[in-house]
Amino acid sequence: MGNLNNFSMSENKYEVCTVLYWVQKIFATTMFISLVTWIFGHAGGVGFQDEPKLEFNFHPMLMSFAFIFINGEAITLYRGCRYVAKKRTKAAHGILQFSGLILASFGLKAAWDSHNYEAKPIPNLYSFHSWMGITTFSIFILQFLGGFLTYALPYASMDLRKKAMPYHRLGGIVILLMTLTSAMLGYSEKAAWAFKCWTVDKKFCPILFFGNIFALSMVCYVITVFLIVIQPEWIRKPLPGEGPVPVNEEESAHED
Repeated sequence: MGNLNNFSMSENKYEVCTVLYWVQKIFATTMFISLVTWIFGHAGGVGFQDEPKLEFNFHPMLMSFAFIFINGEAITLYRGCRYVAKKRTKAAHGILQFSGLILASFGLKAAWDSHNYEAKPIPNLYSFHSWMGITTFSIFILQFLGGFLTYALPYASMDLRKKAMPYHRLGGIVILLMTLTSAMLGYSEKAAWAFKCWTVDKKFCPILFFGNIFALSMVCYVITVFLIVIQPEWIRKPLPGEGPVPVNEEESAHED
């Protein structure tokens, strides 16, 4: 009974975390609406290999959805849904990250196809954006495999899981920041090369407006994710029945 009372009394200290978690959703919604408006309202929609320029539009859609939105949701899931059973949040975390990996793979294929199927094929991996993106994608795969082997399979000891968690958490934040950097580089390239209204016509236009809103909301989304996960006092604690309440940061590391 005492544990239940302590659990209830601790809810107030998570109010700011909860507010940030829902602000994060507002930025995600803004990001999604502006992206859809940009792609389908002003960039011709999407296509496949017979329309390489339109197939490319899958690239910003899938990469931002996979590596910004899904990754951000997976990172903050434990803290935003702290009152959901650990087994469920752990499973959801893994499913989200795996889904993001699959979607990002299709996003990369769209970029490759848009180059290879042009009448005059465009070289791949020539820009810093592409180098940054491939590096981030590769590190994400390593992070996913490390997390799967350590936390999804039953072979790793609890001591190893506790020691690995700070590095797993840090790796997730580094990947998210690398993803944001790559996305900003990619959007800047797209705006400079494809949005002719400001580079040629020297005027502001709707596609530039919605593109900028998309990029700005993406930055704000990542900032809220960062603010949520850097606070050690917001680490998820075990629910009643899940085990003893951690007494220090090292013991609580495997909870988040």
